[in-house]
Amino acid sequence: MSTSAPPIYEFGEYRLNATNRMLTNNAGKRIELTGKVFDALVYFLEHPGTVVDRQILLGALWPDTVVEENNLNQTVAALRRAIGHDYIQTVPRRGYQFAAEVQRKSEVSNSGPGRVGRSPVRKSLLTLVAGMLFVGGGYYLWSTSDQAPDALSKPAKIAVLPCDNLSPHADDAYLALSLHQEILEQLGKLNGLLVVSRSSMMQYADDRPPIPEIATLLDATAIMECSVRYSAGRIVVNAQVIDPETDSQLWTGSYPGDLAEVSTVINIQSEIARQVAQSLGIDYLPAEQQKLQRTPTESLDAYAEYLKAKQSISWGGYSLGYSTDDFHLHINRAIKIDPTFALAYSDRALGRLSRLLDALRSHNVAARPDVSDGTLLQMRALARSDATKALDLDPTLGRAHVVLGAVEHLSGDTESAYARFRQAIESSPNDAEILSFVVGFYLRDGQQNEALELLAHIKQLNPVDRDVGFYFYLAGDRGTAVQLLRRLIKLDPTDAFLHGLVGYCQAIDGMVVEAEATLRLAEELYSSESRTGPSTGMLPTLAYAYSRIGLAEDAQRLAKEFMEIASTVSVNPMRWAEVQLALGDTEMAYNTLVGVANRPLPPFVSLELEFVLNSYNDPMFEQDRIVTLRRQLSGETFPR
Repeated sequence: MSTSAPPIYEFGEYRLNATNRMLTNNAGKRIELTGKVFDALVYFLEHPGTVVDRQILLGALWPDTVVEENNLNQTVAALRRAIGHDYIQTVPRRGYQFAAEVQRKSEVSNSGPGRVGRSPVRKSLLTLVAGMLFVGGGYYLWSTSDQAPDALSKPAKIAVLPCDNLSPHADDAYLALSLHQEILEQLGKLNGLLVVSRSSMMQYADDRPPIPEIATLLDATAIMECSVRYSAGRIVVNAQVIDPETDSQLWTGSYPGDLAEVSTVINIQSEIARQVAQSLGIDYLPAEQQKLQRTPTESLDAYAEYLKAKQSISWGGYSLGYSTDDFHLHINRAIKIDPTFALAYSDRALGRLSRLLDALRSHNVAARPDVSDGTLLQMRALARSDATKALDLDPTLGRAHVVLGAVEHLSGDTESAYARFRQAIESSPNDAEILSFVVGFYLRDGQQNEALELLAHIKQLNPVDRDVGFYFYLAGDRGTAVQLLRRLIKLDPTDAFLHGLVGYCQAIDGMVVEAEATLRLAEELYSSESRTGPSTGMLPTLAYAYSRIGLAEDAQRLAKEFMEIASTVSVNPMRWAEVQLALGDTEMAYNTLVGVANRPLPPFVSLELEFVLNSYNDPMFEQDRIVTLRRQLSGETFPR
């Protein structure tokens, strides 16, 4: 007797067989999907064209388990990366919609004549594959479905502390810092492992709390320590992985070698990554092993210059740290030594983009722009040239894709820009800095829901970064913004700026008592830090926050301080608008905003973007005449 079999679905260039849980493209190539990602695709194919509520989809995918919405965000994000972003559309404040036409066909049962039955081994393999769960950009394996909730709540996540420099000569100190970043990038190539980003880990370069405290703050399941010593042509890298719950050693290794070839360093890095994965029970594919062992250049001199260039990088969302003369000096030397060094071209492209964005800030904000349009066009062309060269040499470099995306965006071709951004995300799903950069463009273009989906993953990779917290604030999730800012405060309880931002968010959310206490603490800390108190940038923020909780006298006091300072320096008009709103002078604020709306919206995250998105959550900004100004300033960027 035959039994009804699950159907086959065809859409776009894909064919999904629900029986053997296989997705293939028109060329017959199998598209690998983890268990929940596959289930999500099946659900969408069963409801084509229907707007699927997020809560309903959560219930369908996790019927017996309570999970956070971030898990759904990551599942949908993984599905988009696998099949393309055009198939699944985000419907603001509602859910998702599968936009493609779907054909459903029946399948002949496998039990029929002439069909070879599936072996027990094959069944076991499929069961294992179906048990893979995408969590935060990585894949976590468990042996049975009963273990799913634990795996879901605690994916393998490692925090690699900055490497101790044990080299006797000061000129070789760059090796420890640069190899730390290289090890992070190597570990980031393993899909099954979440790796805390460099910008979060550099908080511990000089001061290190106890291991359990670090793990708790970063939500890490393992901590890695390492040291680097180089002398007389020999290098020794020591590393160990520690279980923070038991403070016990999971793995330790020592790797000496003659530093005569680049392959020595690459082999050490790949072996450390392999051993770390093994110690944490992470499976990885042969293709991932090949990535780990790929040598970026055959020239040791070129690689040394590349590492020296990376030593000067300081990432932070839109604050690209590739502008320094020191960086460009060494990266240019690396390319001169080896003109086929793809990674060097990719990083120099970022350097040129960094300088371009710095110039654009001057061009857009300064009272007397010191950069001509011709110079800007030339800088853009140089960034494009390097990124294109990098991808000609290695098409998998996510950072080169993101540079081209930024260049296309600056050129007005947003469709091509987002195609490049998607390629960047697919190529570098665990590169928190690149992902943060893309989020900046999502926010700049009013795509807050898409930004939040990506930020959910970035938060896991970069849990103590103020730019990430600010991005959550811009995207309208002030609760998560405050959570991240409080993590940073644990690292430095005397940081007045962080306390001020927390108090500001509390004031916007109407938390009167909490906001007042936090704002007064911020002022006290500012006074202890300097004689002048808060800066011209922070004074309007504090004044506006006080006004939101009804403390008019405090708002007036800080507004007066701001106006005295601002009379002698150039200040962004949005700061004046904040002060005018704090004083209750809505007409003056409106006139200031008219001037803001008559200027172009900068092509990066800015104060003007807070106005466009109404991150202030201010009812005044929803008045018809203000909405008109917001639309005028933003154009197509106005929030959808």
